[in-house]
Amino acid sequence: MLDESVYKKRIEQVQKHLESSSVDFAFLTQSPNFQYLAGFENDMRERLLALVIRQDAEPQIVAPAFEVSAHTFHTWIKDLVPWAEDEDPYALVAELVGEKSGGHSIFLDDDTPLGVYWALETAFGGFAETASLSPMINSMRIIKSDKEIELMKKAGHIINDAVLKAFKEVKIGMTEQEVQLIVHKEIRRQEATPTFAAIQFGENSALPHAEAGSRELKKGDVVFMDCGCKLEGYNTDMTRVGVVGPPTEELERVFSTVLHALETAFENIAPRMACGAADGLARRVIDDTGYGDYFTHRLGHGIGLEIHEPPYIVRGSSQELQAGMCHSIEPGIYLEGKFGIRIEDLVCIREDGPELLTFTPRDLIQIDP
Repeated sequence: MLDESVYKKRIEQVQKHLESSSVDFAFLTQSPNFQYLAGFENDMRERLLALVIRQDAEPQIVAPAFEVSAHTFHTWIKDLVPWAEDEDPYALVAELVGEKSGGHSIFLDDDTPLGVYWALETAFGGFAETASLSPMINSMRIIKSDKEIELMKKAGHIINDAVLKAFKEVKIGMTEQEVQLIVHKEIRRQEATPTFAAIQFGENSALPHAEAGSRELKKGDVVFMDCGCKLEGYNTDMTRVGVVGPPTEELERVFSTVLHALETAFENIAPRMACGAADGLARRVIDDTGYGDYFTHRLGHGIGLEIHEPPYIVRGSSQELQAGMCHSIEPGIYLEGKFGIRIEDLVCIREDGPELLTFTPRDLIQIDP
């Protein structure tokens, strides 16, 4: 968790939003927004675990009675309300909030399961009004604090170590899954949590989001590693590329183009620039070399409690970048049946230029056959 005062300020902002919107209470189940306010991550299961926020009361967590003791160690919230296995937890939420003539108005998180909403609505006998709390929470989450950025940078150093270890240990005959295991083991050794490791050899590297499989490494293969981990809930994400033996002229040309596109974006991206314009910084470089049709995705995505979150650095977006926003820069060229190249770093937007949150050299990594 971050410092308790951070979470209290976040809750106070939600309570002010409830007041200004004339909404009675907010209700969140397990989600990144729940984590952002309650301070801990928990998988969504069949038993209700929910955060209840009202204008004039301390926040409450409604939890299965047998889980309350464990959750006490994970959250700063002091009021955990237990429900027994033979009780209706939704009726308990209605009892906590109390009755209101004409029905209550409620803020829900966009990640609230539909079944949970139906059960809650039934317990309350219907709502006078329902609205989404997510836009307000997202506007808070999109600007990272120094502490959040520090955690992402620490995660960035861990993923650097894991990826470089995998490149050092990869050998001809190893499978993508075996290399993936090297990445995951190093992340766990450094007491972080693996989130993904897309390890792709040869022609598989031309598939932007392929899963690691049983493909064995051969001489001449491109070795593509897009890997991430999280530390205390905050994510990192980085992609680096190597080749077994000397690169072909085509590979060198494509790699150089992608690297130039990334560096151009990194050197010119700035606060108050539209996300669509930021995407164009890199896209023009790739277009000008004739590979525009092979850059098939956006330039980047925001990152924080989620691997992919706003802002999205994509063509047509008028959203402006602001200091404190953190996102990826990841141009790519994918030649189906041959190979794909993507180089990815994370940055934090600053007034004096972007700050790197990933630290591995961007060179094409040479792997001895």
